[in-house]
Amino acid sequence: MMQKYRLLFSILFLGLGLVSCNSFNQTEKPIAKAYDKYLYPKDLEGVVSKNTHGNDSLSVVKAFIDQWLHEQVMQHQAEENVNIDGKYIQTQLENYRKSLIRFQYEQELIKQKLDTVVSGQEIKAFYAANQDNFQLKKPILKVSYIKLPKDAPKVNMVKKLFTSRNIRDQDLLEKYCFKYSPNFSLMDTIWHYTDELEKIFPISKIGENNYDNLNRIFQISENNTLYLIILRDSKFRDSLSPLGFEKENIKNLILNQRKLALINSMEMSVFNEAQKNNELEIYDK
Repeated sequence: MMQKYRLLFSILFLGLGLVSCNSFNQTEKPIAKAYDKYLYPKDLEGVVSKNTHGNDSLSVVKAFIDQWLHEQVMQHQAEENVNIDGKYIQTQLENYRKSLIRFQYEQELIKQKLDTVVSGQEIKAFYAANQDNFQLKKPILKVSYIKLPKDAPKVNMVKKLFTSRNIRDQDLLEKYCFKYSPNFSLMDTIWHYTDELEKIFPISKIGENNYDNLNRIFQISENNTLYLIILRDSKFRDSLSPLGFEKENIKNLILNQRKLALINSMEMSVFNEAQKNNELEIYDK
């Protein structure tokens, strides 16, 4: 089967120069058939990007042809086993066409006229007015951590440096981490969900009941790896999510409100204009 696709791709490549070129037409010999439907070389235009070569190009072409065959089989099966209501399908297609045109117009309107600048004051005001909507569903943490090989030297010294606020100690710790740690974060001020942290180190072994034990070292050994972890801050589920954690979310909510307002204003304006120009009329029965 693979040899067949290699031969097919060779023919296409020789004829096109690139599969994505525009030189085939329906008079060309088809490259695949499913029932009474045919796939022609021109149908592969754009399937393979200009930066894709060799076996990668072959794989892309093979996948496209396989997908096309699969779709034709399923379409044939559906048409053979369903009483097709042509009027219903035509109505649905027309409704879908209208929706696409309207959606494209709305997106163009948003692109041209939406004010995308959201000030810090607006974000704070939105947060203050909607705090019931910013209750945490899961705990979030600020953490510092050091990942070390189990046989890393001077671990006790590292622990002392890790809890020290002395700038010189912090500098020494950073140099040690660059030398011995494959992954560390000493000054992270970003909030993280625990499931995100679990991908980096086994936070679950600390236990949610210990999340309020801040600024102490938790030491975890797992798979010949030593993790030193300090919880810098924590927020529990059902508590108010910090503003800093919600800023991007709030910005998107404000922008969505502006989009809806812009579209509603456009609809009202267009409708009023149509009425003013006597373009609308309701006939009496």
